[in-house]
Amino acid sequence: QQANNLSEHVSKKEAEMAEVLAKIVRDKYQWVAERKASQHLSTFQSDLLPSDRSFYDALSGDKTVFITECKKASPSKGLIRNDFDLDYIASVYNNYADAISVLTDEKYFQGSFDFLPQVRRQVKQPVLCKDFMVDTYQVYLARHYGADAVLLMLSVLNDEEYKALEEAAHSLNMGILTEVSNEEELHRAVQLGAKVIGINNRNLRDLTTDLNRTKALAPTIRKLAPNATVISESGIYTHQQVRDLAEYADGFLIGSSLMAEDNLELAVRKVTLGENKVCGLTHPDDAAKAYQAGAVFGGLIFVEKSKRA
Repeated sequence: QQANNLSEHVSKKEAEMAEVLAKIVRDKYQWVAERKASQHLSTFQSDLLPSDRSFYDALSGDKTVFITECKKASPSKGLIRNDFDLDYIASVYNNYADAISVLTDEKYFQGSFDFLPQVRRQVKQPVLCKDFMVDTYQVYLARHYGADAVLLMLSVLNDEEYKALEEAAHSLNMGILTEVSNEEELHRAVQLGAKVIGINNRNLRDLTTDLNRTKALAPTIRKLAPNATVISESGIYTHQQVRDLAEYADGFLIGSSLMAEDNLELAVRKVTLGENKVCGLTHPDDAAKAYQAGAVFGGLIFVEKSKRA
C-alpha cells in the first residue's frame, strides 16, 4: 500500500511538473507576441552584426570546459541568489569560464535580456542566451543584446522549429547549445547535426537530478557523433563530480550550485580546480602566486627555523 501511495505521489508530481513546463512554454509564446509588438524586429534586425566570439571555438580543444551561469532564480529552487550583482558575478566568471550563460526569462527565472550586454562588457568569453526559445525573433533579439550563442531545447522544439532557429543563429555566427534529456532527443540532435550537445541531468517531468543520465547518454553521442562537444548540465556541485564525469563529457554547465554560494570566487575555484592546497608558504608574494596558480587553500609556516621554510 505504501509503495502504491508513493507511486501515485510520484506520478502526480510528474504530471504537475509536466504542466509547469507546458505552462512556461505557453507563457513564452505570449511573451514573444507582446515583445514583438513593443520592440518590432524591423527596428533592429538590419543593424545586427555577426558575433565575433565563437562559442564553438571556445568549447573546442582537449581540456575540460566550463560554462558558468548567471541565474537569480528558478522554478524548482525559487530565489537562488538574493545579492544578484551581475558586475561582480561576471568579473569572477571572466577569470575561470570558457563561456558564460545568462538566464533571460523574466517570469520564471527573474532574468532579462538587459543582462546580456551588462555581462558581455565585463568578460572576454562568448555569452550564451539561456531561455525557452520558440521563435526566430528571440534569436535575433538575443544577438541584438549581445549574445554569441543560444540554447535550443529539443524538449520544446520539433525538428522544423529547430532548423529555423538554427538557421537564424548561424546566419549571425552565433553558436547553439542543443539540449537533450533522453535517448529520443539525443538521436534527433545527432540527425540535426548539433555541434554542441548538452545533456540535461534534470528530469523535466519531476525536476529531480541524476548525473547518471550523462553516463547513460554520452556514449551514444560519442558513437554517433564523435566530433560533437558533450556538455553535462545540472546537478554539478563538486570537483569530484567533474572528475567522475570527465570521461563522458567534454565540459559542464554550472549555475545554481555556484549562485547559492556567498563566496562566488571560492565556489568557482573549488568546482573547477578542486580543493587543492599549497603548503610551506612563508611570504605574501608566494601566497599570491599560489592563489593565482589556482590554489584554494594555503599552508603557512610560523616556526622560524622550520626545515620546510
